[in-house]
Amino acid sequence: MRYKLLGKSGLRVSEVCLGTMMMSTESPSSAGPEESRRILEAFAEKGGNYFDTANEVYNDGLSERILGEFVASDRHRYVVTTKYTNTRLSLNRLYSGKDPRIRDHPNAGGNHKKSMVQSVEGSLKRLGVDYIDLLWIHFWEYSTDIADVMRNVNDLVQQGKVLHFGLCNTPAWVVARGQTVAEQRGWEPISALQYRYNLVSRDLELEVIPCARSLGISVNAYSPLAGGFLTGKYTRGDSTESRRYDGGRFEQAAFPFDEKSYEIARKVDEIADRLGTSSAAVALAWVRDRGVIPIVGARKVSQIENSLQYLEVTLPQEDMRVLNEMSAPALSWTYDMLHSENSLLRQLASGGMLDAIDNEHFPA
Repeated sequence: MRYKLLGKSGLRVSEVCLGTMMMSTESPSSAGPEESRRILEAFAEKGGNYFDTANEVYNDGLSERILGEFVASDRHRYVVTTKYTNTRLSLNRLYSGKDPRIRDHPNAGGNHKKSMVQSVEGSLKRLGVDYIDLLWIHFWEYSTDIADVMRNVNDLVQQGKVLHFGLCNTPAWVVARGQTVAEQRGWEPISALQYRYNLVSRDLELEVIPCARSLGISVNAYSPLAGGFLTGKYTRGDSTESRRYDGGRFEQAAFPFDEKSYEIARKVDEIADRLGTSSAAVALAWVRDRGVIPIVGARKVSQIENSLQYLEVTLPQEDMRVLNEMSAPALSWTYDMLHSENSLLRQLASGGMLDAIDNEHFPA
């Protein structure tokens, strides 16, 4: 296991993060408490120190409790992150048939200070910790100004309840404005970003990743295996194992598994077979080699062990080239005009010497 610096914070986190959303009570789609403990132990034994969870939105807070019990014996060793935006409504309650609007509590969610404070106080209790290493906004909700968010999280940092801050599922322009405001006012900066990113979903490369790199912010990827699609279960004929995105709860988060997606997945399988490793390991190694920290989840110890094979995998340059070309995202007219090697504008900007100028700032 190698370790990465989280943004400009100096905080050292393992090159892979363990997601705990599937840690809950016994159910076909979750890891029960005992299996969750074994998954956490298997991850830590490999040198993993970086954990991702969320407030009540993850199994009514049970995921936080399970993680908190695990880190309690050696708290200072582990980097514990959790999220806020929702403070009262969990995914379980949303799909339980109860009124999802909770109309008696309009401040049950949001990125405003009341929501933030309520959520952090609850997370500290469920985790059983004195401080949260990194607090994430779970998603941007277009109602709280990012300058207010940055000031409010800075207050929590000053109180010692939160050490660092990150954004999930947030437009690049909001990230840029938030980081600029924090730098100008001497507040706690944004250290990390978290979005969906994998071989069949690479839209981050147009705005978010270039933004993060220019501002010194780490990028973390949830669903690096496309909800299990890149593990081989869809392409190797194994239909016995449940699939995370088959249920209605995750319908909105499901991937468009078109023929191009299957071609990419089959190529991942082919490379894995040649290298003598798992398909998951190849897909995760690709994410790592793009300079992004993958967040992996598991319902079974065997799944986390399968994923962590990627720590021993080095993808040959030719395989990276083929995967990059096969999975390249479609570009809108503006980005095609700016990114294409045949772009007249790029040739004009280089004085006709595009092929002779090394530009380390150009998005990879």
